[in-house]
Amino acid sequence: MEKSFFGTDKHGREIYRYTLTDENGNSLSVLNYGATIQSLIVTDKNGVKKDVVMGFDNLAQYEDDTDRTYFGAICGRVGNRIANAEFYVEGEKYTLAKNNGNHCLHGGTDGFDKKFFDLTDADEDYMTFSVFSPDGDEGFPGNVSLSVKYTFRGGLLMLEYMATTTATCPVSFSNHTYFNLDGEGDIRNHKLQLNSHYYMPVDESVLATGVVRSVEGTPFDFLTEKELGPAIDAAAAAQPSVKGIDHHFFCDNGRSEYRRFGTLTSSDDSLKMDIFTNQCGSQVYTGNFTPDMPAKDRRAGQFCGVALETQFPPNNLNNSHLPNMLLHRGETYYHKTGFRFYY
Repeated sequence: MEKSFFGTDKHGREIYRYTLTDENGNSLSVLNYGATIQSLIVTDKNGVKKDVVMGFDNLAQYEDDTDRTYFGAICGRVGNRIANAEFYVEGEKYTLAKNNGNHCLHGGTDGFDKKFFDLTDADEDYMTFSVFSPDGDEGFPGNVSLSVKYTFRGGLLMLEYMATTTATCPVSFSNHTYFNLDGEGDIRNHKLQLNSHYYMPVDESVLATGVVRSVEGTPFDFLTEKELGPAIDAAAAAQPSVKGIDHHFFCDNGRSEYRRFGTLTSSDDSLKMDIFTNQCGSQVYTGNFTPDMPAKDRRAGQFCGVALETQFPPNNLNNSHLPNMLLHRGETYYHKTGFRFYY
């Protein structure tokens, strides 16, 4: 593992970039700022090495990202939106920050994407980052301890999350990496296949409605592989305020079984990525609101990457028929997601 200085943050903390490199020269780089995946370089079938994730090449851009792109970061305590920035646990009301219209998004104003993580374990093919979130952090109850282990070997990137709490608390961590298997341009010509017969519509504020609907006859039917561009256009035409795909897809075969959820393929078919998870679903976000700005060796912008955020169904605290994200004292949250690259 290689460690390099990345900058000093606004709180005076030293931020480092930790890099794992495999025998083929492919590499994974993660920051201790938000446990953020900053770079992921893989080789396509033509022997070309590509950085397949969106990100920034300096700390200031991560800190000053007022549009909250969340490039590569861990989101929590609860990934996605909580309606009206409030919820009830055991009869008590908790009020959160409204950082996305009237809702709380990705854990609030100072979520896990902005936290300092300690590197607590590492070897030649893995590294583990840990962080402590005190009771009342961003309005959430209980002391929460989280560790995230990144393993990178043999074309497989594995993320394993483990968390505990001292009081009943909603917990649904996710990673917000934007993938672009071309290494440049946008993802409209990428192809996507998902093992998902059901999805959740969203309202005009992009809040999940709680309705579980079949993908049949909708732009969200990826049961067979299809290009993202036409699906993005059809979704935007049906609901202009959302501008594309930003919806939760339920993984077939329920939760807890680690299984393949889908496959993303580059525009020229030179690289594929299988997604595996033990979660009950994933948010699929096509970068509809990403602003034009510099991002490492390219420019970010609308549809510059697609995020596949494995997680609990969003807003399930306000929809009792959905799988529940409450973690209780004495329990351990375990979330496992893998991305396998091949051609």
